Amino acid sequence: MPQPRRIIVFLPNWIGDAVMATPALRALRQHFADAHITHLGRPGPLETLRGLDLADEQLADDGRRPVSLGGFWHLTGQIRRGHYELGVLLPNSFGSALVARLGGVDCLAGYARDGRGWMLNVPLRPPRDDCGKFLPISAVDYYLALAEHLGARCDSRRMTLAVPPRDAAAAAALLEEAALTDRRPLVMLNPGASFGVSKVWKPDRYAALADALIERRGAGIILNAAPAERTVAEAVAAAMRHPPQLNLARRDNSIGLVKALAARCDLVVTNDTGARHIAAAVGAAVVTLFGSTDPRWSAIDYELERVIRVDVPCSPCQKRLCYQPPGPAYHQCMEAITVERVLPAAEELLDLQAARRGHRP
Repeated sequence: MPQPRRIIVFLPNWIGDAVMATPALRALRQHFADAHITHLGRPGPLETLRGLDLADEQLADDGRRPVSLGGFWHLTGQIRRGHYELGVLLPNSFGSALVARLGGVDCLAGYARDGRGWMLNVPLRPPRDDCGKFLPISAVDYYLALAEHLGARCDSRRMTLAVPPRDAAAAAALLEEAALTDRRPLVMLNPGASFGVSKVWKPDRYAALADALIERRGAGIILNAAPAERTVAEAVAAAMRHPPQLNLARRDNSIGLVKALAARCDLVVTNDTGARHIAAAVGAAVVTLFGSTDPRWSAIDYELERVIRVDVPCSPCQKRLCYQPPGPAYHQCMEAITVERVLPAAEELLDLQAARRGHRP
């Protein structure tokens, strides 16, 4: 295939997956250095990647669900006007291949799955076990394998994000208003999860952890919340003996602001959700609490992350809601994670961060 001059990359739909795709996106940018690259994605992933130099243009799929017929044809028309010679499909969906094909993209590369292999010019088969089931591999490696299939070699598996100046200034103003500019350590708690409640650690345990870090470490606490997660964040705040210095459930919030605040934090404690990947990509230490999901799908091999998970018979089930009946087995994957298990990991990372700061000039 001759070197394409115009490339469109379909981004993953989830914020965390978009962050895990950054090594592959960087490899594509370096390999096709002279091409015009467009990133197509939903608003969340696009905002997450904003500030990086991995694309020349962003094209938004407004993400309305269910998709209207008019919206579908509007999107295909936008793609058609781009005259793209190569489309790289990071999502696995049939729909992403269909919209690219109807949008007139000359050559499509992606994983041959979900019945779309016949539409791909450069197919790649996903790894499966002897029984034909998909092998659980990290999304970082999954996306990198597709980039490498196109000749784009990886220089690093490290996830990266940028903090645009406007977001950095907004975060600095909030921290100053909350008297957190000189507060060390600075800890963000992320108690929500858009995937479903099966990923969510109890609010009273987040509250107890926050109180312990305040009392034992003098920590400043930032409570993060997306608009749909304000209820659970407010439940954490209500259960704390010491109120959080900054509660984003009571303010306008954005992905850009979360990136900027996480970059200023020593530690982020989070469920398995997008904030985990954002925090790691901007250099914060991370404690991640896993319940229903399999950590192998999202392994990031980050030296400043500690994964807390309890091995129970029904986990990982990959379900949004616990299917166990009421009783001792219900939501046991998260119920078994106690504050006493999380606090030592959090303090270990705070010690590492303090040591790193001590060696800074």
